Amino acid sequence: MHALAFIVVVGLVVLVHELGHFAAARLAGVRVYEFAVGFGPRLFAKRIGQTLYAVRVLPLGGMCRLAGMDDSELLTEKVDPDDPASFVNRPFWQRILVVAAGPLMNFVLAIIILTGLFSAYGVPMARIVDVMDGSPAQIAGFKPGDTILSINGRPVASVAGFVNTVSTSWGRRLDVEIQRAGQRDTVHVVPEYDAEAGVGRIGVRLTESPVKSKARGTLGGAIRYTWGVIDTTITSLWAALSGRAKPEVSGPLGIAGMSAQAAEQGLPTLLMFIALISTSLGLLNLMPVPILDGGWIVLLAVEAVRGKPLSPQVEEALRFVGLALLMLLMVYATVSDISRLIVREM
Repeated sequence: MHALAFIVVVGLVVLVHELGHFAAARLAGVRVYEFAVGFGPRLFAKRIGQTLYAVRVLPLGGMCRLAGMDDSELLTEKVDPDDPASFVNRPFWQRILVVAAGPLMNFVLAIIILTGLFSAYGVPMARIVDVMDGSPAQIAGFKPGDTILSINGRPVASVAGFVNTVSTSWGRRLDVEIQRAGQRDTVHVVPEYDAEAGVGRIGVRLTESPVKSKARGTLGGAIRYTWGVIDTTITSLWAALSGRAKPEVSGPLGIAGMSAQAAEQGLPTLLMFIALISTSLGLLNLMPVPILDGGWIVLLAVEAVRGKPLSPQVEEALRFVGLALLMLLMVYATVSDISRLIVREM
């Protein structure tokens, strides 16, 4: 179950990512050498025009090889320096589009999935069940039944988003927009620091309730929810870097376990998990790290400012550093996954 769920989740979001690059490359006039579903040795391949379409052994996503962007040892894939179909010879905005299309497609996938889920089941919203006596929440005026809409003007992605923001914001005033008895209001609260847990708290007990919306509102709700996930992730990263929270990351083992748990809970939960992973993958790829799409965008921006690209030696060195950073992150995430498994079994 773990392996199958992992293949479905990771395979789908990576395939959609590569489809974004493929579609943008075709629109921009960049030659696509190969578009493959999966990795490893080819099981099936068919050439249509100048592109080889293939199915490979490992069903974990896909790949899209572009002329002038991906190195190849095949004589048939050598690019003339002046070839207009080469990635490096396309206008600046077209190259940015090709690179950014992968992460953008991940966001689009999440919005499409969430729109369907929200239409059928409603938008998951954080709702207050109980307010502790003498807590910052009681002093601020929170009441049981309040539904959380936003914090400091930014949408909140369910209970997880609310808890994450509160836990990393001790000593800071939060303007929380709520809905109470059909009316909207804003409550101001300052989370207090819990020294034992090392997080901020306001003293409420929460639940997550789906709130039905009109058909026109489901797309907007999906977009706001996706943005809320992005905002929560960025906030968590910044809190970890500034020392206000412990870094929480998951590697392949963690994702496989969560995929299996989501699959066991039913199709809606699995689809929600796919939307969250797709959003996370899109955001990760936009980080300004060489070897990621965000790193490519930074290098293209530097080229636009300088009027010429960096030397191949400098680009290669930067990509080596980026690869090393990713490998370190992967090792850290895997160790974290194993540690959590060990603690759970003990």
